[in-house]
Amino acid sequence: MTEQADVVVIGSGVAGALCAHALARHGVKVLVLEAGPRMQRAQIVESIMSTPDLDLAAGYPNPSWAPRPDWSGGRDSGYIRQAGPDIVRLAYLRLVGGTTWHWSGSCDRLLPADFRLRSTYGVGVNWPISYDDLEPRYLEAERELGVAGGEGAGGDSVRSAPFPLPQVPPSYGDKVIGEKLRELGIPLRPRPAARNTQPFDGRPVCEGFSLCTPICPIGAQYGAIVHVEKAERLGARVLAESRVDRLRADAQGRIVEAQFGRPDGSSDTAAGRIFILAANGVESPRLLLASADDTFPRGLANSSDQVGRNFMDHFGSQISLDTSVRLYPNRAPVFTSYTGTLRDGAFRTSASAAMIHPSNQINVFDVTAELLKSDILPPALDAQIRDRVTRRAAFSVFVEQLPRPDNRITIDWNERDTAGQPRIRLAYTSDEYTKAGMQRAVELVGRLGPLLGASKITVSEPNSYNHPMGALRMGHDAKTAVVGAFGRAHDHPNLFVAGAAVFPSSGAASPTLTIAALSLRTAEAVIRQMG
Repeated sequence: MTEQADVVVIGSGVAGALCAHALARHGVKVLVLEAGPRMQRAQIVESIMSTPDLDLAAGYPNPSWAPRPDWSGGRDSGYIRQAGPDIVRLAYLRLVGGTTWHWSGSCDRLLPADFRLRSTYGVGVNWPISYDDLEPRYLEAERELGVAGGEGAGGDSVRSAPFPLPQVPPSYGDKVIGEKLRELGIPLRPRPAARNTQPFDGRPVCEGFSLCTPICPIGAQYGAIVHVEKAERLGARVLAESRVDRLRADAQGRIVEAQFGRPDGSSDTAAGRIFILAANGVESPRLLLASADDTFPRGLANSSDQVGRNFMDHFGSQISLDTSVRLYPNRAPVFTSYTGTLRDGAFRTSASAAMIHPSNQINVFDVTAELLKSDILPPALDAQIRDRVTRRAAFSVFVEQLPRPDNRITIDWNERDTAGQPRIRLAYTSDEYTKAGMQRAVELVGRLGPLLGASKITVSEPNSYNHPMGALRMGHDAKTAVVGAFGRAHDHPNLFVAGAAVFPSSGAASPTLTIAALSLRTAEAVIRQMG
């Protein structure tokens, strides 16, 4: 049986959920196809609590019929084979609601200069849209997600209206660190977050458990499941455990159907007037490449040979300082503040932008492992753990990466994953521009050390941050871009792409709010096209 709808949405994360809800609100018949299962929050919490693994995605489903990467998998996660030289750590989820089940809630806007990187600093590329083009959609996205923010939140991103919710109060540790940063002339700003500081949209107020990742146990933090359920209440249909394996286009380039498989090995098709590909920054290019046929031998939307190219992620490190002052982490959301001193400036001609966030989570495992190496035994061990975790300052650094054509997603038709689909291959390397930005961030945090009485500063091996972007970039020129300014594929008049895959550049901000804003813009374009 062929499923029928006006619009078929592939993926139920924040991009797909917002598109589905916006369309259903206009009376459009929407069908959402999601590869993974549907789970309730209580099920996920129980599953996370019952696993000893420290994997970012531990406790979430990873079935053989809808596989996903393993955060600790290295070059071969069993699903993605990486060619390096740098390894991308990915832990996106495949289930109804997508990866916002285990995100941090951070909702930064990009800066105006991020949209004009080539024009302003002579590096990277320009977006086909400006900050002013997207600003109304940023506002709409903040209202839909329920973003909390205050004065100074978001830095130099000019706003036309206040945040929907008051800011998340800074943690005690952030207050201490903020005072020391002010001595260096560096402001610590409130971090905008999709987290309730007052009852909003039927969700409770944040209790500060610091469990934002791997899951907010009470649902105070926004997750895309919110808009999945809103869309369903308006008539949209969501088919879980429906893994889309390929799209089929006619000779004129119109997408006519999506072919999807189920856990029992059966398959079916879905037909619609318009298709929105909202899988994520890896799965969306994978699907277009896997849809190759005699008419489109390089895959769909790929006349430019750009599908899969210019893959980006945020590069960065975890920086830890053992201080002489008590910071008492784990008594607030994972992030409440950030410093944007390195987000923008003339330095971007030669070094990437960076955002630095004090982290409020306690890493008891690492502290315990360190102390065990010194042969300390209980009860002295217990006392040492309690002492050290209250004095450890931790910082997460997000560093911008420029698009590079050779950072690329491809598929291997000669090797199959556990679902029987062509195996994903990823070639990825950082460059000197990115490394220079990382070094500037490490040096800034290092300046805090003496002010906090730090006896030890540890910088983790630089790695990626599970923010896959850019492999289906937007642009006006069909020879160098996959989709146009509203997300419509240059090669296919009824195919749209929503999500971070369309980003021409990354900036240093977490991508989720920009994904949301672009998705709302794409949904508006779909409604116009449908008349």
